[in-house]
Amino acid sequence: MTLTDKKKYLLIFTLIIIADQVSKFIIKVHFNPNPYKFITVIKGVFTIRYVENRGAVWGLFSDASHSAVPLIITGLSMIALVVVIYYFLKLKAECKWELVSLSFIIGGAVGNNIDRIVQGYVVDFLDVLIGTYHWPTFNVADSFISIGVTILIFSIWRGKCTQF
Repeated sequence: MTLTDKKKYLLIFTLIIIADQVSKFIIKVHFNPNPYKFITVIKGVFTIRYVENRGAVWGLFSDASHSAVPLIITGLSMIALVVVIYYFLKLKAECKWELVSLSFIIGGAVGNNIDRIVQGYVVDFLDVLIGTYHWPTFNVADSFISIGVTILIFSIWRGKCTQF
């Protein structure tokens, strides 16, 4: 399968990148410079608030004091993105679920890497509380990465496309 045969998958990850960047732009316009502002969507469950995530996934290493940490995180995320793109390019047309899942992961990873490279942090804004547990604040890109990984795990488990 050539890259031109994967046009719909390229469209998927391009739309994810656009949705992610537009949503982050809207949040920055409405919440910055007041990071303490928030909008309650569902009381006690879901709010929207502006967070600058200088760490890795779920804010891990956000409090790291060494200036190399953001560079290391960006470097590792770029390496992971290259690996995912490599597998995306290698997949055959019949591996539709795998192609969709990798499209979701690529779109989300590119969206977050744009933030890391341009701003030095990722804008997160979706804030969920489950009972007394506060889920780490996330964004559209994170959502698609998570969905993509879930689909990929399921598709590998079903075993119909064994190209990995």
